[in-house]
Amino acid sequence: MNNFETLVVLEMNKRVLNINLEGLSHEESLVAPAGGGNNINWILGHMIISRDDIREILGMGKVCDEAFAEKYARGTSTIAADKAIKLDELLKRFNDSQLSIEEAVGKTDFSEREKELKTLTFLAFHEAYHTGQTGLLRRIAGKSGAIK
Repeated sequence: MNNFETLVVLEMNKRVLNINLEGLSHEESLVAPAGGGNNINWILGHMIISRDDIREILGMGKVCDEAFAEKYARGTSTIAADKAIKLDELLKRFNDSQLSIEEAVGKTDFSEREKELKTLTFLAFHEAYHTGQTGLLRRIAGKSGAIK
């Protein structure tokens, strides 16, 4: 199997993200840390946008439209309640992307594509970074920690 390590990171990201978001309401996904920072809703939308970058490296094309990107792209402010996509819809979109990305990563030979492999590895790390944030933000939203 190609790219075993990257596949493990992507699989773990999905697993941990789903555990951290279990039982979280849409309203709770909009709670931001005191003093600033992004909420879970924005982070999940942002992760979906980053998956478009993964899809492009794999030759799959983007799935997020411009309206989605305007809400969740890097550099945008945390999402306001009136503009936020429902948490369950975002999570479904994230989970639905998993299998096709895993299959494409597993089949892709990066032996002559060092720059793309480096970018893919960074994007898997980037996703893991944000996945970890969801655990902390879950507690900020008033829920107990989900990873025991």
